[in-house]
Amino acid sequence: MGRAGFVLLFTLGIAPAAQSQTSADLSVKYRQITSYEVRPTVVMTPKYAPDGQVCEMIVEKRPKTETGIVFAFSFTEKEWKDVVDQLISAAERGKDLTERLNTSVDGGFITADYTYENVLIRVQGITRPEPASAVVITIAWRKRVCAAQRNSQKSVD
Repeated sequence: MGRAGFVLLFTLGIAPAAQSQTSADLSVKYRQITSYEVRPTVVMTPKYAPDGQVCEMIVEKRPKTETGIVFAFSFTEKEWKDVVDQLISAAERGKDLTERLNTSVDGGFITADYTYENVLIRVQGITRPEPASAVVITIAWRKRVCAAQRNSQKSVD
């Protein structure tokens, strides 16, 4: 095979890989989710119950935004509390049922559960190399079942 034949085979071999990916192409390959930017670096991804009500929200800081890279992608305690207040009011949460010992440490991870009458707020952070009070915040409605969880989990206790 000559040089021209090799170039032709090489070009034909990489041509499919070099094609652009459209929204339709990605939708065939991956499940599409919707997230909302609740603050310039903070994104909330909801899950829904079969009736269309939000049953869970995952809140996190994006490490890269349109304005640049955010190296401190964890929340301070004030930041995560402000974001939670923005997303769900104290009245919507219901009575605070949080127990005194609501925090657990497992290896390099720390989890604090704040239990309310209507929701469970789980704040997960890291302890190493330096403690970060919150990296991911999950707000789960205790009496709503998420559509994707119907078969595996009935509700968050």
